[in-house]
Amino acid sequence: MKQANDLFNKFYSGKLSPEELQQLRYEVNQMSDDEIDGYLSESAPDSMESVHRITPEDAEAIRQRLADEIYSGGHRYRIYRRIATVAAVMIPIFITLTIVLGIRVARLDGYQKVIAGEQTIRSGNGEEILTVLPDGSRVRMAPESEIRYSLSSFNDKTRNVDWKGEGVFEVAHNRQSPFVVHTGYFDIKVLGTIFSVDVRHGNGEATVYLKEGSVELSASDSSCRLSPGYLATISSVTGEISVKRIEDFDSDIGSNVLTFDDVTLADVLSRLKLYYPGDFEAPEEMASQRFTGTLPKNNLDEALTIITKAYGLEVEWSAERVKLVMSE
Repeated sequence: MKQANDLFNKFYSGKLSPEELQQLRYEVNQMSDDEIDGYLSESAPDSMESVHRITPEDAEAIRQRLADEIYSGGHRYRIYRRIATVAAVMIPIFITLTIVLGIRVARLDGYQKVIAGEQTIRSGNGEEILTVLPDGSRVRMAPESEIRYSLSSFNDKTRNVDWKGEGVFEVAHNRQSPFVVHTGYFDIKVLGTIFSVDVRHGNGEATVYLKEGSVELSASDSSCRLSPGYLATISSVTGEISVKRIEDFDSDIGSNVLTFDDVTLADVLSRLKLYYPGDFEAPEEMASQRFTGTLPKNNLDEALTIITKAYGLEVEWSAERVKLVMSE
């Protein structure tokens, strides 16, 4: 509404007539909170940095001072008319300013709570998601992973997130503001790079693979700087870090298959559980058998067929469990 814009502009410049003030008060009463906030944002001068709130006691003090001046001299009627006119304009302006800007202060306080509040993003079973952080960094999350941060933790000195699960980080470069991933028992500090991290506390260890750039790992009793092409394994029990070079490492996140390289059958079933609902169980004597190969993420029947043929097993189905048993 152009008329409302004009009235707000005159309001800030102190050029409202008494009639226009009444019109502005009427317009404000008809507006929603969001509309009032919008007009204030458009009309307020850049120099306005603080808000003075007029209390009822302040208004009464103004009236008393006006009354004292009205009866202090001989030209009482003329002075009374002049001061009364000023009071009629200025007191409503102070009150209107307090109400309108008070709404804005309350909203800004709400914004501050949002900035300080913790943001949590979780991926569910079988779900891979991409999330973009406040600094533009991207995280591709594997199923049943979680990242937590607050907007205030991203600033010109540091960027901090808490992490659980498996993901691929593409960190926006900022030499003045290091990016730190906290996992609970070790930290990853980077300036700008691409790396994979897998923190599954049930496994007893975590892995970090660096694709590009440089990262610093720090655990309870050890630390190291990782170079591209190297995989670090961190013990959740001792905090020990071991490093080895890996050729052609690639994360499964974003692909249609799960890739395994000389892992136990128990580990294979544990990973399948992230992508398919229910529990998976293998014979105790087969749990330590090694497996190398790929399994589909979106076809459980095919995945189980590959496993059962490799080990001579059969599948027993139930409502919430897939049980592998020895063939008779």
